[in-house]
Amino acid sequence: MRFLANDLRIPIVCVGTYDAKQALMTDQQLADRFEAMELPPWEDDGTFQQLLCSFSAILPLRKSSNLVETKLRKRVLSLSEGVLVRICRLLESAAIAAIQTGAERIELGSLDDELGTQGRVSISDRRRRRVAS
Repeated sequence: MRFLANDLRIPIVCVGTYDAKQALMTDQQLADRFEAMELPPWEDDGTFQQLLCSFSAILPLRKSSNLVETKLRKRVLSLSEGVLVRICRLLESAAIAAIQTGAERIELGSLDDELGTQGRVSISDRRRRRVAS
């Protein structure tokens, strides 16, 4: 990463878990180059609503998903525990399911616990599960 930052001459942002942060901080040169900051989980506020509006605008669904509707918004927050990658995976999985079922929109009933736990599984594990199915 040190050489990449020097060669490209662009800012590099690293995002990961606490363990990734610890691994990065074991190299003194990397620790000197990167400032470690923790991102708090999303809360049910205006910025979270804006995030969901952004997702609604880019989801490849034929019908509008009112993700900012109170019950739907709270369900997304609950299933994802406010962790951004989990929110992304949850909405991705919900959109795929909506397309497969023909609903073409994300609805409260489609956000079940199983979709929420998929966000806690690594991408490679999810791919293996899809191939095995």
